[in-house]
Amino acid sequence: MRAAEKSASGQLVIRCAGPHCGQLKGESDHWWLMWPSKEGAAAVLSLCAWDDEIARREGAIHVCGEQCAQKLQSMFMANILEQQSRR
Repeated sequence: MRAAEKSASGQLVIRCAGPHCGQLKGESDHWWLMWPSKEGAAAVLSLCAWDDEIARREGAIHVCGEQCAQKLQSMFMANILEQQSRR
């Protein structure tokens, strides 16, 4: 299942993208959004509190909380360091 998809009943189902998580988003959860982008040649990872409009954008990463956000940030940073070491 992707991070967001429609259930058999047509409801939007959102799962946390954190490593080994997959928690489902509820109505009152305090979730976060992350998304990668580029500023010139630099890779950037942005973070904001849940926003329905941003959550529907392509590339939005749905995150259930601080632990999963930290794990994803760590993975992003490791990928950048790995790419830099290959240059």
